[in-house]
Amino acid sequence: MVAEPDPEEFKIHPQKAQELGYTYNQEPPPPEVCQFCGRLLYHYGAVMPGQRHVFTWFDEAERCDCAGAHEYWRQQDEAQKAAKEAEARRKEQERIAQRMRKLLDDSGMGGRFQTRTFERFVVDDENRRAFRAAKRYADSFSLMLPARDEAGRVRPPKKERNGLFISGTKGTGKTHLAAAIANQLIQGGTPVICMTMIDLLSKIKATFDRGGGASEADILRIYKDVPLLIIDDMGTEQPTDWGLSKIYTIINARYEAYMPTIVTTNYSGEELIRRMTPPNDDGYTAAKTIDRLQEMCGGIEMSWKSWRLR
Repeated sequence: MVAEPDPEEFKIHPQKAQELGYTYNQEPPPPEVCQFCGRLLYHYGAVMPGQRHVFTWFDEAERCDCAGAHEYWRQQDEAQKAAKEAEARRKEQERIAQRMRKLLDDSGMGGRFQTRTFERFVVDDENRRAFRAAKRYADSFSLMLPARDEAGRVRPPKKERNGLFISGTKGTGKTHLAAAIANQLIQGGTPVICMTMIDLLSKIKATFDRGGGASEADILRIYKDVPLLIIDDMGTEQPTDWGLSKIYTIINARYEAYMPTIVTTNYSGEELIRRMTPPNDDGYTAAKTIDRLQEMCGGIEMSWKSWRLR
């Protein structure tokens, strides 16, 4: 083990430097006087071991060891330490705030989604079970994530049915609960993507017109790998062969990797299959997509009178 260098080897008292014949480019600053005991306090010189030359003189004079000076410097050191800790906390809070802003930007959640939190959800007798199920999901999300063994193979999460299929009538709070889950996880530092199915597909289509930007493969990889993907309002878009194939690719990749997914929809299973089936299609891919989701997700049913009509 290499011994730590002695700091005293790298400095010298100005009187000793003169006695030993050290050279220096500038004269040492004049000594200062201790305000407590009147002792002269000298500015030491910076040297390299084995070289008889002072490279520079320290800006601060040596510290006096009298009782008054000792107490003074103790207070100064504590104040400096507190200031450094406060600055470190400020920088850490700014780093966290920047990460939160980036997570929100990357999530695809607009301002309306960002205000939909558990605290702002109005709980009543009809929606209490749905609220509790969503909150329990957010609080236990760490159990939903898969792991990898030493060989890099995916290991199932502790809760294999690790997604949510939130269905029901319009205006009952399905999107609010899904966004509340996203907001809680994002505030905890977990990346989430929360988009309508239309916006999700639009992000992929936008890559067709970009030159040198993110490719379709890049966007699909993000959708496949993000810790939580939330697809809002599934079944409201006009179905196309291209759109269905992309959604199936994403859902199947997350299914095989045990990645949690949340879907909100106004339609039941069979009805959703019909809504997602393009014209002149046999419905096989749509059925496979919904079958995957039903195997991946626990269900939350929210069918009651719309809040918008109350």
